[in-house]
Amino acid sequence: MSIRLAISKDKALIISMVNEVYYSSEREFWSEGYFRIADADFEEYLRNKWLFVLEQEGSVLGCVLFKQEAKDICSFSMLVCHPNHRKKGVGKTLVSFVNEEAIARNNKKMYLELLSPKGWIHEEKKFLKDWYIKMGYKLKKEVDFKDYHPDHAPFMKCDLIFSLYEKNLL
Repeated sequence: MSIRLAISKDKALIISMVNEVYYSSEREFWSEGYFRIADADFEEYLRNKWLFVLEQEGSVLGCVLFKQEAKDICSFSMLVCHPNHRKKGVGKTLVSFVNEEAIARNNKKMYLELLSPKGWIHEEKKFLKDWYIKMGYKLKKEVDFKDYHPDHAPFMKCDLIFSLYEKNLL
């Protein structure tokens, strides 16, 4: 397995994979027609060198968005594992990569955001929260998703919150 920056030829596969994974895991959150990533998003991620893919023998197994937020703070989001490769260490490999890359870039903190329903427990999101906490991430704050991304509000089936987690890298 190897990790590399996404390239133009990955576009169709990544957009399809990300939207399929997000819609299937968050189908209770979104009405028909919602998508997590569009062509313009992919182009922005490519231009800024934010999108990384994990591949094996030419097949993309997953991806992660990794951004430099400030001089010594970075973040990751859109951690996606191809449905055919779940429970095989893809997510763990990508999280290890972003942590190692963040340290190599002299970052002191890593942020991540996790979207969850407000007022009820979504089992997959609970699993992710517990997984991140086990890796040393601590909940810093929660914000209403509509305040963060009002353009997505028309597609919401329920109230959603973004949980901001932080990990000290030093």
